[in-house]
Amino acid sequence: MKKLRLLLILVVTMNVLTGCWDRLEVNDIAVVTAIGLDLIKDDKIRLSLQVAIPSALGPTGASGTGSSDGKSTYIISETGETLSEAYRNLQLKISRRIFFSQSRVLLIGEEMAKKGVSNIIDFHSRYHEPRINSFVMLTKGEAAEFIKTMPKLESVSAEETKELIKLSAGLTVYVRDFLSMLLMDGMEPFAPELTLTPLEVGDKNGKEEGQAVNGTAVFKDDKLVGWLDKSTTRGLLWIRNEMEKGVITVKVPEEDGDGNISIDIVQTEVKINPQMKNGKLAITINVNANMNVMENDSTLNLDDSKILEDLQSKVESEISDRIQSVIDIVQKEYQSDIFGFGQAIYKKYPKQWNSIYRENWEEEFSQLTVDIKPTVSIKRIGLSKQSNEI
Repeated sequence: MKKLRLLLILVVTMNVLTGCWDRLEVNDIAVVTAIGLDLIKDDKIRLSLQVAIPSALGPTGASGTGSSDGKSTYIISETGETLSEAYRNLQLKISRRIFFSQSRVLLIGEEMAKKGVSNIIDFHSRYHEPRINSFVMLTKGEAAEFIKTMPKLESVSAEETKELIKLSAGLTVYVRDFLSMLLMDGMEPFAPELTLTPLEVGDKNGKEEGQAVNGTAVFKDDKLVGWLDKSTTRGLLWIRNEMEKGVITVKVPEEDGDGNISIDIVQTEVKINPQMKNGKLAITINVNANMNVMENDSTLNLDDSKILEDLQSKVESEISDRIQSVIDIVQKEYQSDIFGFGQAIYKKYPKQWNSIYRENWEEEFSQLTVDIKPTVSIKRIGLSKQSNEI
């Protein structure tokens, strides 16, 4: 919210200094913090905007008392045959100019995504105000319902969503990234899934709900074709070399001492290597990961090099299983190359890609052989009788 306050201060300052006839005054604009898009009855598009209440951006707003009902934002919406028409219709019912430049979240409902999102991305790329560095996210429900959620820690729920994306171990996709994937050969688009989840474990009624990034929306061209759950999304992160943080827990069998060992991911490097052998195409995924032991409640002595090597092998198997699970689902169920295997093949074998694979890549992708080769090195084992570093 500091950026929003800074924006308002900057607008006022520029107006005082310049005195331009077409100046942009705070009282003339409605600052949009999030955009929601849904497909409703008769195939119309509903555009919902989360708009900041100016009084909530000051010191009183910081304590949640920026308006009479304690809200820091309000929601406005309108429909149209196209996104542009919905926007124009919405502008007619509000006395201030809609100001998109501070919006950082673009949320798209499931039904809208199934029909196709190329018109949405086209609007963002042509119309200068909506930012292409906004986060794009999908929801299985209606986008309008999500942007109505009350913030818990931030002044505005869209700011909460933005910070959640930045801090979570899930996917991060900007509008510009999605556009690039749409236009790129050998690469299909995807985007993170935003859900509402109870803040308290066991709260079946969901009285206090917060936002969570729990899965992935899978596209073929510009249409939504399916979803990945939280577990398979982790496999996608590995393949795309975006596993920057996370914990892998290995269950120790009772006969070996029982308990669990949690391993913290410190650094990873993943390379996708296409290979042509006897005219047959294959992909090798080389994974190198440095990790530290985060918690060990087993009786295993990790100072023992043999035990440590066995632990590393178990973590490698866990990584391989996670990657294989997402490959199986995407190849068999969706036939959508969200991994960018086709793009890797094009870069290494451009002639073969253009002459053999490009036109029927969907079929080739679903039958592609993928070999996963993980290598894990556990650098630190935590407290021990001897040394805590290997």
